[in-house]
Amino acid sequence: MSFNFTNFTKDLKNLSDKVTSEFNNEVVPFAQRTSRLVQERIGRVNVDEISQLPSEYTDLANKCNNVEKLYKNVLKITATYESESYDYPSNVQESFQEFSKNITTRVQNLSKATTPAEAQAALISDDRGEFKTPKTLYHALARATDASVLTSSDSQNDPLVKGLDLYSSNLAKIGNARLGQDQLIQAKFNNPLTTTLRSLISQSNSIQKKVEQKRLSYDLARISLTNCTNPSKEPQLRVVMENAEDDFANTVEDAISIMQNVLENARPLEEFLELIRAQLAYHKLATELLGGIVGDFESLIDDNSKASGSGSRESGDFDI
Repeated sequence: MSFNFTNFTKDLKNLSDKVTSEFNNEVVPFAQRTSRLVQERIGRVNVDEISQLPSEYTDLANKCNNVEKLYKNVLKITATYESESYDYPSNVQESFQEFSKNITTRVQNLSKATTPAEAQAALISDDRGEFKTPKTLYHALARATDASVLTSSDSQNDPLVKGLDLYSSNLAKIGNARLGQDQLIQAKFNNPLTTTLRSLISQSNSIQKKVEQKRLSYDLARISLTNCTNPSKEPQLRVVMENAEDDFANTVEDAISIMQNVLENARPLEEFLELIRAQLAYHKLATELLGGIVGDFESLIDDNSKASGSGSRESGDFDI
């Protein structure tokens, strides 16, 4: 097949025309809008040269932006609930022990392997089937106060053993309740807020950017028409300005409709209620369990005082 230089030249010209057209229609207007926006921000454009937006639009935009700011600020904090060990004592040295145990287990499994497949499985296997005590502050306290720490005491009638059993078991329950709270917050607060930001607030942000682009294009077209000194170009510039004005007005109307929908479907009060409910359920259970422990400990202390012949100590409530 022979090379057709004429067709090649024609295709090259069409490509050049296409690139030039796209450059003039997209790149140049973008650069002009950017330059105009910078000038406005630094105060080099008179206020009367900047088209004002309807108050209905600005009010809706402010409300949408406030919801976005609120959600993002709160999620920075409540994302903590997605990490099990957020209140775990940093001075508890368990990571190295767990790592050593994991390596030892894998080496033992590797020594039993008889085929390459078994050896590979031994190296990449995990301990997901093994129960691991959750890493929370209350679970750490429950482990530290387990009665087994009293190696010299084996009497179930020992008041201290009874007290530790009560304390340790109830703190483990409180730790489990904290994990339940965290799961509820993730499911009923964090996830809905994240979804709202992605599906609703993003619509508000997109349409606001589009409004700003249309407004800048309209203002630039107005300036070009105002500063025109060539009567022959004035009709064309007027058409450009009128089209830009229509685009601007239509986009503002669309934005108002979109942002109204965003605010109707964003339910921050309902979502914060779910956060409060999850926190309340956890603290209520913790209060009940700790309150019960106080009474049990007071009884143990009284019994121990009577058995030893010592007087009981006064105790009182703590006000925080």
